[in-house]
Amino acid sequence: MKMKLLRISVFVAGIAFVLTGCLSDDTIVSSGGSSTGGAYEPSKPGNDEVSAEAFSALNLDYPGMETVKRDVEAGEPGSASVALRDYYRYNSGVNNPLLNLLSITSISDTELATANEALFENGYRFKVSTFVDSDGRPYSYLNAAGDGIDWTLHADGDQELRGQLHRHQWFVPQAKAYYLTKDEKYINSWMSVYDDWWANHPAPESYPENNPPKDKYISWVPLSVAARVQDMCSLMDYYRWADAFKPAALTRFVERLAFQVEFIKNNYWSDSNHRISQAQAVTLAGLLFPEMKQASEWVTNGSTILNEEIVKQYFADGWLKDNDLHYHIGSIESFRSAMVVAEANGQTDRFPADYIAAMRKMVEVEKYLIYPNYAVYNKGNVTDADYYNYSTPNFGDTRPSSWTRNILLRHMRNYRDLFPDDQEFKWLASQGAEGKMPPTGIKCFEDGGHYTIRNGWTKDATMMVLVNAAQTPKEAWHRQWDNNNFELYINGRQFFPDSGVFSYGGTSSQNASRNTYARTDYHSTMTLGNANVTSCRGVCRLAEERGDYDLLVLENPSYAGLTHRRSVWFVDHKFFVILDEGYGTAEGKVNLNFHLLPGMTSSEVVVDAAENGAHTAFADGNNLLVRTFANKAVTTTARTGYVSLVLDVTTERPSYQVDLEKAAGDKAARFITVLYPASDASAETVSAEFIDEEFSETAARISVTAGGQTYRLSYTLEPKN
Repeated sequence: MKMKLLRISVFVAGIAFVLTGCLSDDTIVSSGGSSTGGAYEPSKPGNDEVSAEAFSALNLDYPGMETVKRDVEAGEPGSASVALRDYYRYNSGVNNPLLNLLSITSISDTELATANEALFENGYRFKVSTFVDSDGRPYSYLNAAGDGIDWTLHADGDQELRGQLHRHQWFVPQAKAYYLTKDEKYINSWMSVYDDWWANHPAPESYPENNPPKDKYISWVPLSVAARVQDMCSLMDYYRWADAFKPAALTRFVERLAFQVEFIKNNYWSDSNHRISQAQAVTLAGLLFPEMKQASEWVTNGSTILNEEIVKQYFADGWLKDNDLHYHIGSIESFRSAMVVAEANGQTDRFPADYIAAMRKMVEVEKYLIYPNYAVYNKGNVTDADYYNYSTPNFGDTRPSSWTRNILLRHMRNYRDLFPDDQEFKWLASQGAEGKMPPTGIKCFEDGGHYTIRNGWTKDATMMVLVNAAQTPKEAWHRQWDNNNFELYINGRQFFPDSGVFSYGGTSSQNASRNTYARTDYHSTMTLGNANVTSCRGVCRLAEERGDYDLLVLENPSYAGLTHRRSVWFVDHKFFVILDEGYGTAEGKVNLNFHLLPGMTSSEVVVDAAENGAHTAFADGNNLLVRTFANKAVTTTARTGYVSLVLDVTTERPSYQVDLEKAAGDKAARFITVLYPASDASAETVSAEFIDEEFSETAARISVTAGGQTYRLSYTLEPKN
């Protein structure tokens, strides 16, 4: 008897690895469940234990389904479920390159903890994103009686906690734990919890985007349904050989899969990253479950939408119009995964060449926005000295703690495989062992409003990232009022981490927190009277690379009567000079805001208010001196700032504000800030002054002295049209 074990899901060098062999009927040994040395004979469930409706979701004429069809037509759903079980074990010839089971030889401590915490004996502590209780553990959903699950528990009121609970993020870690240990407590927990969830969360008839059903149906937000479907595509591979995965449970799995895919298909969001994830889920389900009655329709539907959205939802420079790096990176994976699974199953024509070309622009964004040597740090514990040395900027809803070194390195390898001609991704994927290092200097994403300046791609490099986008939070929900904001990375340390998001909202207090962290004065940029900017229409006026410096000139019409121009020189490709000019007819107090990294001790990060700046004093000698000079008298005030890399978690950090009183007759409020790296910053001295007599809309000239050398810096702009 020849049997194909094709759903082991191995994909090596672009070719599906198919394991075949001639085995007698009594020598079958599963690769996943308990091994008995003999053939596995599943007990046949009674006809009343199996829903006959489950088989209506299947194409009973699909190759390999002959016995299933015979038993269904004979009115024997119990027998049909056993035949269906055999089909998934031996006859389903699809390839899932997203999951290589043969490469899974270990489980991380974090994944194993997630799998174990979710068990009944540990109080049903379900992983929900990064939300944890005061002990650092996932919240418990054990009911008051101590014998079941209370799905209504809502520990902290955050709407993201409530929503992401229903993405079942602990299911895959439990499946991985089962696959490696063969301990049936994990699969039994999965089945019982899923059955309980299904019984307690009936679906609404529909979930229209502009008129969603009442709050009790939050479990059926189509984005959460999409996440569940995507995970189901992996769960089948992990569990198909498990003896505990009984035929009746398998039929429930199939029926629920079909129901949820159809629910997504009938309730697409009109745009945003939600629609992309929905289309990805529908496409994957159709490709990986071709025996489903609607499989071909699912693939056509999902892939058509992906081909449309890869154009509609992106700027010409490759940036997602949501304008948030977190969702930008996640959406890349949605497009990539659908394409590689289609290719592995002979449906390459679903995604034409222009689809791949669009992806190349998208991955360029991720490449340039990650910090140097991304694979070395990102410890993730607030008590670690390098906690804030994360791998991506913290702008908007990015939450860089989500993008660990392992995830980003895996992405670089994926992109290397996707674009084998790209020597730069080869370099990034190999951590510099092969290929060609990407270029240094300036990289502009003008449509997406993000800019980088760097002198290298290794840990000891320096890199500044600036955001000056053209959407307000009202136009792109993940955005903040942060135009002309910056972060600065030097030699593995992030000196000006952005404040982050802290909360997605939900309760009135959490909505207020979200608005607070989005405020302009929570960012390292200019404000007028500490008010939010009223316009986010950032533009780049000049980008210039020279031997002695790189220069960026960015501008935003921040307030009625006050435009903020931020010019940044990367002098000798070693230190930064920022010229901030708030020009126009407005009058009042112009504020320059700076938000530093937290120190582990109060002496490590110090605000020098009397000297209009700050300095750091880390023992490793990687330090920074900051000083601001202005065209009028200023006052500097130390403030308490906050930085959040994880939802509902925040840390105090030193911040300060430099204030200048602008009269109506003043053309501009002008500030020069020098950011000078030094091993002993307190021993350094810097100075700066204006060479030009007054503000000009097309030019500036300044002089800066640092490190014992004087630099004349200037720019000249083309007049505005």
